Amino acid sequence: MKKETKKNTKAKKIVILITILIIILLTLVLIKKLFMEKTFKIDSRIENAEKYQSEHKDLKVAGWIKVEGTNIDYPVLEDADKIEYEEDGKIQYVWENGQMEKLHKINYIMGHNVMNLSSNPLITDKNHKRFEQLMSFTYYDFIKEHKYIQFTINGKDYIFKIFAVSYPLSYETSSYNGDIYDKNDTKEYLEEISKKNIYNFDIDINEKDTILSLITCTRMFGTSDKRSFKVDARLLRDGESTKNYNVSKSSKYKEVEEKMKGVNEKNEEV
Repeated sequence: MKKETKKNTKAKKIVILITILIIILLTLVLIKKLFMEKTFKIDSRIENAEKYQSEHKDLKVAGWIKVEGTNIDYPVLEDADKIEYEEDGKIQYVWENGQMEKLHKINYIMGHNVMNLSSNPLITDKNHKRFEQLMSFTYYDFIKEHKYIQFTINGKDYIFKIFAVSYPLSYETSSYNGDIYDKNDTKEYLEEISKKNIYNFDIDINEKDTILSLITCTRMFGTSDKRSFKVDARLLRDGESTKNYNVSKSSKYKEVEEKMKGVNEKNEEV
């Protein structure tokens, strides 16, 4: 009888232990799921773009750009040559594709970086009113938590997933013309991005995707180095969620890390 009681007690302990382990496992799975399912929700800027256009009839408003984790939440305008600074410095975002009624295969938006040019870019600063905070994506800890861009155009909000961060030569970015790109051009463009990408993203990308490229200037590698800073993202596909996804440093990141550990040039306004 005692042996049977001991066996029952032992069996109960095993059941309790297994139950506890299952609960712990399910808790860990839930925590992981909650992290991976962290979503970037659309915060519509349709009305913002329409209002801005109505208040600035002398300008052509293409849409609105909003970048996760930054204060970049501004109108996108056509023809930089006709634009003068406002007091708040917010009209400095330029659509570089010509026709603006629709998304192209590759879409370029260029903005000024006036106050965040050092080899150790600042992540947040109240004086950053243009594309300065785009430089935040230089940092691995930042890109791990911020991977989405919202672009509002033609009365619709679109979400893009970041798949590349790079430092292309400045002359390369000045020759972009995304409205005439076909699938072959897009494939070549993606291959070039892959060679320069300072990160590896766990995200599928191909020539069928619609691309958004944000570009600004930088002095990360010195005043004589003629490189720009670029963040590339692809349009969210039908049925695709905005969950978080993995990113790691590529071999290209070593050059960036070495530069950031070197002499810190002053963040000066130019």
